[in-house]
Amino acid sequence: MLILAHKLYLMKLTPVILLPVLILFSCGDNTKEENALKNDILQIHDKLMACDDALMQSKTKLDSLLKLKTRDSLDLKAIDKQVSDADEAMETWMHQFQPDQTGKSHDEVMKYYSEQKKQIIAVESQMNAAVASAKKYLSTIKSK
Repeated sequence: MLILAHKLYLMKLTPVILLPVLILFSCGDNTKEENALKNDILQIHDKLMACDDALMQSKTKLDSLLKLKTRDSLDLKAIDKQVSDADEAMETWMHQFQPDQTGKSHDEVMKYYSEQKKQIIAVESQMNAAVASAKKYLSTIKSK
């Protein structure tokens, strides 16, 4: 009889013990998923910081050429604007990005990080295009 009572007690206690454990483990998976997405974003950001150096070097050279006004100013101005816009897009994204999402639900965090990843990928594309355009233009200047 005592064994039966003990088994009944354990059966009633099992959900009380298992529920918090299951919640704890499921939160761990959520945190891993959130951290993985955030790390993807930060890796793209870090890669862009190196690209930003190339962008700024190009900007300096383009600004010098604009001051000389000895080149076709329409192409030069367009490329200079493309470089400036890409730099501004990166600055804007960095100022608006909030890596700390403490207190938000998993769905809110994943939605925010997913949107941020799309944005930083768009900035990456814009910066790569600007660097390529500037390099191409500047290579024509050197060869003349």
